[in-house]
Amino acid sequence: VMFVRELCCPIRQWPLVAAAGALLIGLGGTLPSAAEAQETILVMIGRVQALDKIDLTGKADFLARVTIAGETFVSPVIKGQDVIEPNWLFKKTVGPGLHNVKIEILDKDVVKQDLVDINRVKNKRDLDFQVDLRKSSCVVLGFSDPYTCGDQIRRAGGETKRAEITFFVDRDTPVTAQGAPKPGDLVKGK
Repeated sequence: VMFVRELCCPIRQWPLVAAAGALLIGLGGTLPSAAEAQETILVMIGRVQALDKIDLTGKADFLARVTIAGETFVSPVIKGQDVIEPNWLFKKTVGPGLHNVKIEILDKDVVKQDLVDINRVKNKRDLDFQVDLRKSSCVVLGFSDPYTCGDQIRRAGGETKRAEITFFVDRDTPVTAQGAPKPGDLVKGK
């Protein structure tokens, strides 16, 4: 009961929470430890490069829209550049499990935002994948080969208004792979 009191809720809800915890334990369940209850998924976009004409009137005005476990985040716009190294960091605290992630790169125009193609799959402009936090290792699934968290991932679109994106996915702390950039570092393309 002390564990429940310290972590969750107003004092008036303690008896209800304690009863629910006792019922869960009585049915053979366990209360999650603090370490199991929360993890943070981090998505860091290090580089975006236009591979063809993105904006009809000039250079691209890139922004990112990233959805992690159902919550959408939007970056600031970087105007008038066809190659950017923004090191945008998006993060969401989640429980252990398998979590959906979507990355969209857009070109902001006066009237609308055009979706830039960063996916080599035909008629699919964004990237959808999953981050598996069910085990001690962290794995990125949904590409032709799985990646371990902290790996550099590079993808490029194949249709009009296409770009190449370089990004990293990690958990708990910013990218931990040896040599991987940290937020604020410049990312150089190969």
